[in-house]
Amino acid sequence: AVSALCDASSLDEAIEKGVWVLSMLGEDLFQPSSRSETLALIEKTRCLVQGYPEDLLLNYNLMTDSSKIMAMKFLSRLEISLVMGRRGVIPIVTSKMVELSLVHGLTPMSAIGFAYFG
Repeated sequence: AVSALCDASSLDEAIEKGVWVLSMLGEDLFQPSSRSETLALIEKTRCLVQGYPEDLLLNYNLMTDSSKIMAMKFLSRLEISLVMGRRGVIPIVTSKMVELSLVHGLTPMSAIGFAYFG
């Protein structure tokens, strides 16, 4: 649904739909009200990642919770869609993907979150 809306140039509707699906999966996106809150979220995520050495991440557990896997799929589609217009939301989606990956295990979509995070 998110992909089809993006193809139809309905980016805002696609984002809204993606956020709604995520909330149905139990994953609400933090919505910062200022640039400083967004920067704080990025810093929090950076600190979380620093707690995991690279060799541990390369051999990390796989995600097994089907609702978390589905959330990662929606987040990855949302992440890619945001590049077309709402770049200010990218750090929020990226942070959520990294957090889910570190807390619940890795999925193929984890690579997208880590790549965007840098």
